Amino acid sequence: MSNLRSAGTATSHRLHPAEPLPFATRIRLFRQRTGLTQRQFAELAGVGVRTVRDIESGRVEQPQERTLRSLAAVLGLDVGDLRRSMTHMRKPADQDRAGLRIGILGALTIERDGVVSEVRAFKLRRLLSLLALCHPQPAGLDEIGSTLWPKEQPRSYQNLIHTYVSQARGLLRSPEPGPAAQTPSCLVRTPTGYALSLGRDQVDLTRFRGLAEKARQAHAAGETRAAYEFASLAHHCWRGPILADEPLLALHPAATAAVRLRIENLLLYADLALRFRQPEQVVPALRAAAAEEPLHEGLQARLMLALASCGEQYEALRVFSDVTQRLDSELGLQPGPEMRQAQLRVLQQELTWPRNGLLTRQPADAPPHTGPAAPHPPPEARPSQLPARTRHFVGRADQLRELDQLFLAAGERDGQVPAALITGPPGVGKTALALRWAHRALDRFPDGQLYIDLHGHARRGPLDALEALASFLRALGVPDDGIPDTLDEAANLFRTRLSGRRVLVVLDNARDEDQIRPLIPGDAGCAVLVTSRNQLPGLVARDGVRRVFVDALDDEDVLALLGRLLGPERVGAEALAAMAVGRYCGGLPLMLRILATRLAQHRGLSIAQYYVELQDAGIFRRPPLPGDLLLSVQTAFELSYTALPEAERRVFRQLGGTEGNSITAYSLADAAGMTPAETRWTLYRLVDASLLREHAPGRFSMSAPLLRYAQALLDQEEERFRTV
Repeated sequence: MSNLRSAGTATSHRLHPAEPLPFATRIRLFRQRTGLTQRQFAELAGVGVRTVRDIESGRVEQPQERTLRSLAAVLGLDVGDLRRSMTHMRKPADQDRAGLRIGILGALTIERDGVVSEVRAFKLRRLLSLLALCHPQPAGLDEIGSTLWPKEQPRSYQNLIHTYVSQARGLLRSPEPGPAAQTPSCLVRTPTGYALSLGRDQVDLTRFRGLAEKARQAHAAGETRAAYEFASLAHHCWRGPILADEPLLALHPAATAAVRLRIENLLLYADLALRFRQPEQVVPALRAAAAEEPLHEGLQARLMLALASCGEQYEALRVFSDVTQRLDSELGLQPGPEMRQAQLRVLQQELTWPRNGLLTRQPADAPPHTGPAAPHPPPEARPSQLPARTRHFVGRADQLRELDQLFLAAGERDGQVPAALITGPPGVGKTALALRWAHRALDRFPDGQLYIDLHGHARRGPLDALEALASFLRALGVPDDGIPDTLDEAANLFRTRLSGRRVLVVLDNARDEDQIRPLIPGDAGCAVLVTSRNQLPGLVARDGVRRVFVDALDDEDVLALLGRLLGPERVGAEALAAMAVGRYCGGLPLMLRILATRLAQHRGLSIAQYYVELQDAGIFRRPPLPGDLLLSVQTAFELSYTALPEAERRVFRQLGGTEGNSITAYSLADAAGMTPAETRWTLYRLVDASLLREHAPGRFSMSAPLLRYAQALLDQEEERFRTV
């Protein structure tokens, strides 16, 4: 325990919140940051566990001086600082409008300097509830009238509204004499109605909205610790059902939207509590919310995981059984994938245990456990394997935006692991796009990034999935003698290591689905980014992976890339010639970079002259010489070509005898020696290999470089026939 004390003290000195926090919240957050459970914290402070629970829940606002000093000593906090936070809790620091606060996340409360005013008049209470519900926007006169008189409005209802507004102003005005009483009213007239002129934190609903939005933004930016604290503060804004004493207003669109946002925030709060191994913090909230929303599978799934992570596996499985029966009896449905995944994780013990290790259920009168603590897994390494980004990256704004939209926050994913497949022809820049996005999103994956080249199209041959798993497991801290010998066991260990973590997995240059599936984590906090020349329809159809197609650069992006490689002045002086070079390259970044390298070496060579030389030379029509820069382009095409079966290779060669556009199965069937139906399916397989495009139903085209490569292969074949 002495080690725990010193660890907690050393950590807490560095972790003061940026703004004053209520006493109960500060104690709870600082205790969580030290990694102590409530029981450990109570033992170190020499107080009862119930005392700690009452303090953290806000039921005890002023603990005894001895208790206060003990708590401060364990957390490494200043006693005076804690006393000020207690004062802050009783009297808000925000003294706008003389410390007035209005609460509707529960029953209506009007509080000033810790003193709650009772609103007895029915219509006055309803008016203030509506204004707080609409805050900071005004409530229109018609809306106020229909709220105060829902059945039939009196003829002089607008005059009556003015009367109730005057009474509300009197209730909200500071009772103290002097300048405070002369301050402008906090209930103001607008062109359309009336509004509360209060700060966002003075109405609990707008404070909740702001905190929930901060939590969502922090989580999207990868700032998970800040997101956890904001989500916790947002959740604790609620005292009960919204407007519990006004059932009519509880059906208002703003109220129902607040309830939805409360659930969304709770889902995120629960995800982060599991992420930080604090499941006990969200079990009560999830129980209450799940009881109110018995058919919300997201809430029920998280309740299962939180219960099981606290050692309540039986209770977790009973939740699954109850929901299954309820869905079947009321809707005739079975649980969805999120509930089933939660059940599987409970059964397979793939859980994020609390920081004090595995919890087990014990009878209330059982003696405290004094044996050795449950074994911890070894500290997991934080891998950072991403290669450097490609220099002079241009374009791809649509694809980057699509990837941003795909990899959403964990609370919005319905339990699915987000995964994308970046596909396109060889040399189009798939890896460059993947690395560009991955480096932009580093903050979203604070637990690390795993990268591997699967050599799907390489001379050395594709990498086996078990080899890739062994590499990942070593990066995650597993010693060589701890890596399983079988694919299934290695995949299970890989998923276990990533459980509860936010890690980006980049699988570059994949060949087929069998290489990829064992490398997909099971935790929705992780994400998978795959690049492949093959379109892998099975991965898209069976596994729900989103395909992101990367095409050639357009003329504008070609000029931008050449401008970065050669200088904007040189390209601007010969813009048409530069565009012609780009079209000769088919907009492929790989080929553009190689040709630009030659131009950069010969500053006196004009772009137009170089374009003429390229046409005369006819690349791919002769074997490349050692050191030839275009060798890498030919190798990229050759690796895709040689990976094809013989029938596809034969059709690809025959494409060299076409113009490269408006290709149909009927026009190619005779030359390929196939029926039109066989030719059509062969062309589709070339599309799957990203060597051909179907630009219209039944009509195909190919890029200029690939067409020249096919022409060179066809010429070589005809030359062999002539020499035989």
